[in-house]
Amino acid sequence: MMKKLSILAFVLLCAAVVSAQHQRRVLIEEFTNASCPPCAAYNPAFNATIAANIQYLTPIKYQTNWPGVDPMNAQTQSDVSPRVDYYSVNGVPYGNQNGTLEISPVSSYSQAQIQTAYNSLTPVTINLSHSFNAAVDSVLINVSVTSDAAITGNFRLHVGIVEDEILFAKAPGTNGEAEFFQVMRKMLPNGNGTTTGNFTAGQTKTYSFAWKITNIYNLQTLSVAAFLQNNANKEVLQSERSEPVPVEHHGAKIASNTVFACAAGYIPVLTMTNTGSAELTTVNMTYRQGTGPWSNFTWTGSLAPGATTGVPLTDIVINTAGTVKLEVIVLNSNLGYQTNFVNPLSTINIKAVFDPGQATPFVQEFQSAAFPPPSWSVTNAGTNGWKLATNAGGAGSTRSARCNMFDMEKGQVASMVTPKLDLSATTGGTTLLTFDHAYATRNFFSFDSLRILISSNCGETWETIFHDGKNGLATAPSHATSWLPEDTEWRANQIDISAYNGSPEVLVNFMAESGFGNHLFIDNLNVTSTVGTKELLLSNFNLVPNPTRDYAEVRFGLETAQNIQLYVYSSEGALVQSQLLGDLATGEHRIVMNANTLASGSYRVVLQGSQGLAQTQWVVG
Repeated sequence: MMKKLSILAFVLLCAAVVSAQHQRRVLIEEFTNASCPPCAAYNPAFNATIAANIQYLTPIKYQTNWPGVDPMNAQTQSDVSPRVDYYSVNGVPYGNQNGTLEISPVSSYSQAQIQTAYNSLTPVTINLSHSFNAAVDSVLINVSVTSDAAITGNFRLHVGIVEDEILFAKAPGTNGEAEFFQVMRKMLPNGNGTTTGNFTAGQTKTYSFAWKITNIYNLQTLSVAAFLQNNANKEVLQSERSEPVPVEHHGAKIASNTVFACAAGYIPVLTMTNTGSAELTTVNMTYRQGTGPWSNFTWTGSLAPGATTGVPLTDIVINTAGTVKLEVIVLNSNLGYQTNFVNPLSTINIKAVFDPGQATPFVQEFQSAAFPPPSWSVTNAGTNGWKLATNAGGAGSTRSARCNMFDMEKGQVASMVTPKLDLSATTGGTTLLTFDHAYATRNFFSFDSLRILISSNCGETWETIFHDGKNGLATAPSHATSWLPEDTEWRANQIDISAYNGSPEVLVNFMAESGFGNHLFIDNLNVTSTVGTKELLLSNFNLVPNPTRDYAEVRFGLETAQNIQLYVYSSEGALVQSQLLGDLATGEHRIVMNANTLASGSYRVVLQGSQGLAQTQWVVG
């Protein structure tokens, strides 16, 4: 009798062991917020651990409504709140594994913890799948939960729609994070889940859900998470993850941009990209010029996925110099799947520069109160970017151009573009772009860069001629606070742009690229042609009196009407005076120069015209 009982006990024990034969896919829940500084510090390591172990995990992240703004929470708070209350979460970031193990800090989450939980056997399995309906406007979900052993408890099935990757062009909150992973977008049927009741041995229970898609940034990264949790002790018996399902969809994007018009009659051309996975044949959009009325426009054509095309707005013709602002919205009304988000507004700033290009030498020392200087163009990131600094300058001055990247979001750019430069008179010589700069990083991780681009076709195409950042750009040690350079913390730069000699429409773009670092200062910009410049044809050219101590008169005769600039250089090559004389007619001209502010010595007087250059010596007694 004792032997028979022992055999029965052995059989029952074996049955129990066989029934608990399934590895437990690990549920990892995180509570985080786009304006939480510790979240930004801890999430990178946490996200890396999840990505490296995703085959063992079911990750789901809830964006909370504190400590600050978070648009993803604003869309999901009704489903986040029950989970916050369930775990009594009172601070973020907060992590929890399988409902019972708090992960603190989340950056310490390890593969060892994952493997231990994964190898904790369970009698429960979950079969999960999802698909889209024919209109691709709803997600259809099927879940089957099976237990190989009889289990009792207060069980609830939770199903969550998860967006695996959300990438913002700029941080949506205040902590600098712009990339978010496995973000919960909807809990089905709600944040409290579905009561399943007890399971008998071998019992399967099946559930179906359908969700009308709202508040989704990228349909292609949509996954589904499901888990069975015992409310009595919060233990998660099993979880499962349904990977994103590829779906053909349509989308179009108009790029915000700053473009240049160098001649009257310019017709704006929008740059449109097919952001979908299917051929694009029709796009509806609306646009307006300045604050004028909105106009509807339909583009038709054939644009492959990922391809870009130009879309001309033929009813807008730019004939007046100045800046014209266009605003464009892609309506997506006939593009198949669409979210309920307001479509992004694209802004195209057209800089119409019809005046003749300025000949070399071209000088800008940023000493005027006007900013940007006449004929310059500035495109900033909101209120941050290129402004006039009145408390720092190169060569002992107190003014310069400053780009405030101390307050700019990481990834934002600001551009400062020169007027048109006319290098058509320079032949066979050397043309140099020189400027001084000062820069400091914020710290080892937060630094910026400067990219200088040049165009010889009025901004249609650009070539990078200078690009440096971090230690290569820095002229001073790192500063954690807003920084101003000392006189000794400036560096002179020289770039040979002789390859653009002969072009009448050269633009130079100083593009600051923010890494949430510190301030960048630019000063004493010069474009000079040192040799090989055409001689300006003059009927006479002299200074009266010469030498002089107070005033002298420059006398010259023009054989051809043209734009003239006058420059005075010291014997060391420094620019000490300049006058923009403008468009002068043929014939004789007299210009007064003041020597009262100059030290005694020899100076070089340069007349720069659109057709050449002439120079002579001036002696100040």
